[in-house]
Amino acid sequence: MILTIIALAALVILTPFLTRLMGRATGWPLAAAYLGVAALFTPTAAEVMAGTTPEVSLPWAPSLGVDMALRADGIGVIFTYIALIIGAIVFVYSTAYLPQGPGTLSFYWLMVVFTFSMVALVLSNDLIVLFICWELTSLASFFLIARSGSPGQAPSLRTLFITFIGGLTLLVAVGVTIAVTGTTNLHEALVSDVWANQPAVTTLVAVLVAIAAMTKSAQFPFHSWLPDAMAAATPVSAYLHAAAVVKAGIFLMMRFSPAFHATPAWNVILISAGLITAFIGGWFALNQHDVKKLMAYSTVSQLGLITAVIGVGTEAAIAAAALHVIAHALFKSGLFMMVGVVDHLAGTRELTRIPRLIGPAPVAFTVMVLGCASMAGIPPLLGFVSKESLFTALFEVPASGWILFASAVAASVLTFAYCAKTVWGAFIDGKPVTKSELGHSSPVMLAAAGLPIVASLPLSFVLFVFDTPLTEVVAAAIPGTPEEVHVKFWHGFTPELYASALIIVIGIILIINRSKVFAFFHRARLGFDGADVINGIVLGLIRLGRGLSIFARPMNSGPYLAMSLGGLALIAFVSVPAIYPSLPPLQDNLWRAPDIVLLVLITIAVLVVCTSHSRLTTVVALSAVGILATVQILVLGAPDVTLTQLLVEAMTIIVIMLVLQKLPRSFWRYSKRLQSTRAVFGILVGAAVTLLTLALNGRRERSSVGMYYIENAPEISGGHNIVNTILVEFRALDTLGELTVLGMAGIAIVAVMSTVKDRYIDPPAENIPEPPRRAWVTVRPKGTSAYRGVHEAWPNVIPLQLTIKVLGPLLVITSALIFWRGHNEPGGGFIAALIGSAVIGLLYMSTAKDRAIGPPRAPLYLIGIGISIAILTGLLGLVLAGSFLEPMQVYIFGQKYTSSLLFDVGVYLAVLGLILLSFNLLGVSDSAATPAGDDVLTDGIIRRDVERTRERADELLYGELKGPMESIRGERPRRGDRIVGRGSDRKVRASTTHILHGNAPLDRGEAPTTAEGDR
Repeated sequence: MILTIIALAALVILTPFLTRLMGRATGWPLAAAYLGVAALFTPTAAEVMAGTTPEVSLPWAPSLGVDMALRADGIGVIFTYIALIIGAIVFVYSTAYLPQGPGTLSFYWLMVVFTFSMVALVLSNDLIVLFICWELTSLASFFLIARSGSPGQAPSLRTLFITFIGGLTLLVAVGVTIAVTGTTNLHEALVSDVWANQPAVTTLVAVLVAIAAMTKSAQFPFHSWLPDAMAAATPVSAYLHAAAVVKAGIFLMMRFSPAFHATPAWNVILISAGLITAFIGGWFALNQHDVKKLMAYSTVSQLGLITAVIGVGTEAAIAAAALHVIAHALFKSGLFMMVGVVDHLAGTRELTRIPRLIGPAPVAFTVMVLGCASMAGIPPLLGFVSKESLFTALFEVPASGWILFASAVAASVLTFAYCAKTVWGAFIDGKPVTKSELGHSSPVMLAAAGLPIVASLPLSFVLFVFDTPLTEVVAAAIPGTPEEVHVKFWHGFTPELYASALIIVIGIILIINRSKVFAFFHRARLGFDGADVINGIVLGLIRLGRGLSIFARPMNSGPYLAMSLGGLALIAFVSVPAIYPSLPPLQDNLWRAPDIVLLVLITIAVLVVCTSHSRLTTVVALSAVGILATVQILVLGAPDVTLTQLLVEAMTIIVIMLVLQKLPRSFWRYSKRLQSTRAVFGILVGAAVTLLTLALNGRRERSSVGMYYIENAPEISGGHNIVNTILVEFRALDTLGELTVLGMAGIAIVAVMSTVKDRYIDPPAENIPEPPRRAWVTVRPKGTSAYRGVHEAWPNVIPLQLTIKVLGPLLVITSALIFWRGHNEPGGGFIAALIGSAVIGLLYMSTAKDRAIGPPRAPLYLIGIGISIAILTGLLGLVLAGSFLEPMQVYIFGQKYTSSLLFDVGVYLAVLGLILLSFNLLGVSDSAATPAGDDVLTDGIIRRDVERTRERADELLYGELKGPMESIRGERPRRGDRIVGRGSDRKVRASTTHILHGNAPLDRGEAPTTAEGDR
């Protein structure tokens, strides 16, 4: 069983590489892999069929009592096989359905992630693990819908909103369950005596779990997300919305049945919601013109019947629900895939526009008839057997059985009607058409769609194969020793048989009068749907938020800062005098001469920051504050932190200067009265913070944790630089989290910039009211070196370019030495990366024009590789040392090496990537005062040869482009938009004569280029 999970996890890792290599044909090896995983799971399934329940448990978070626990029973076996076998068929179908070219990577990878999550969900035996897998299925479903582009964005968000409600209720239910049962073990919790002894708690948890399951299985009033999700590709609908994600809700109901099958609230909610959903799903299906949305509402209806029967809670009901789950997975996945076949043939899914396909596509017609007949419950298909078992379970409910039975029969009449509408609308009632007029449909698609549907026919003649699996499902869902389940085709002349005959007769009458019937249902539709309701709720919340915004104006933060800082000052002035007599005395040597000098200098710099009207002056003064604080750290005897702080300050100021060129030169001038008020307030707050600092700091010895590190860190880690060993060994998980945040910050910058059009990020230069100023000094005539030195930038950077040829290698060597010595002396990956970033800064400043440094996609690759290396180091510690990020040591040629060195490599690369991204993206400038490019003649038109912010953001994702993209939703560039060739460049060398002859060299990143479309 654990091998099943490991195999699926391996597929999650391998799928991106397979997709890169094989494109849409990746479905073939993935289908084979799924069948292989199913075969791997078969020995476990055989044990379950023999009456045992195999369990595996690995420690995960022992301190929290959470284990990676798996347990296989009848319920888990059925849902595992559905996920794997239907998934394999859908992958085969996808090899012909998906378009050629890019875009298949996200599809296959997300599908595999979903399968992994689904199988882990149905086999989990830990409440925490179950909740995590539940949320993973929701996220995978969200991304699979959202990847459909613009049509899928709003539906994906609405789907996430509804399933988020279910996730919250399940989280509360899991928390309460753990609290009252005292265990995270799922099986132990479900069979606990708590449910019998505490009815109030039982009712609460039962309602919460029911709501969670109903959101995922699209039950009223949460049903709207499933039809809304039809924006996803047809293979996604065939797998997730017919056989997998909606079945997760059904699974949750069955899984918690041992605790709640006899709870009245559970019974009432599931039966009521299920039958209402079955009826309205059938009615709404008949309202539809889009055959795919019709199938979606039919899924809602069928899931309603299953939900209602699970709510009955008897052994017969659980067996009937499980049998219909199997039948529904077969016919509905096939029918969704048949919708794709029809769409490819007819070029549309609108029933009013589909031509008569019965003649040109007889095989497709036969498959569609079999699938719809199974869903309608026509003998001798498996759907007939499962539908009659549902009727039996409802009919046997005491007192209300007849009402429930009649409701299910009424819903089944609607089922027959929408099945007829599908067959007649798609194959019979359309306009005649020849085969040559139809689109292309692959035999692979038809074979894959037909396989699960056709399987319903032979299975109905070997019903005994379901006896043992259904018996084990009942044993898992209802505690005790259940009777053996025997599935039969013929039960004699029973009310269920009469009801089936009545449904067929009424269905035939409806078919004969179908034009009137379908016209009636087209008229008898609501003026809104579930998506409209959700949109209305969102708009109402937006209006409410705008109404409340009078109390919170985000563009004016002054009142909120005044309240929070004023409150802090009030607390300080009131509380410190009260507690001062009881405070311990201050430590010695807190007041030294260097401290006083630095305090005075920092105060002066802060006053300059507060009073300056020039942004440039303010930045210089702010940098002085940082440098003086760095000196303070050095005086305190922390060279490692000093070096880090110094480099961070340098890089921060450079980045601020890059952004500063996009801002006005001076701040807005406020009235003197307002400035005076703010000054007084600032002084009071500063005094309060000073008072708190004096009262709460410097009054204790070193902490026990600090002393532990000082006394034991060198011996445990083998390194004498305690700061570094804390960062990369003792608290490496914190560092990994901070590293991930840094990486996500860089990615977020790119993501935001790539969704805003170029004209909104960088307004045209002529719109910026800062015209270039004429030089007031007299220079030599045009063509001389002096003239070029004043009017052109490139002669002024050549000395710096020559300097870099010497200084650059020295900085690289210094960076390597600082990195290498970090375990024992001041240094490490972070500091070394900042020194390496200085090389990037020098390269950036040595360009006469605004050019990106390095390959366009290098920053994201560096960030991704760096974080991946850090995570890989943690996984190596988990596998080889038993704990994530556990440091390991090895001797090579007598020299000791630690795995934290590899972790530091990840830190180095990620920080380097973030700094490179910041320079390349934030430093873009094109204004009238600071032109960033040259005017060039292109196709007879003068254009500015400059990379602007949007173009630079796009190139971080897609490589060299001819210009900024206009997309805002992640669309990829067209082939002709890319630049793939480079010509020769003229580099600056020691023997350069560029200045002498007036020939500007090519800057870094600038070279003659060739567009793909021009080659």
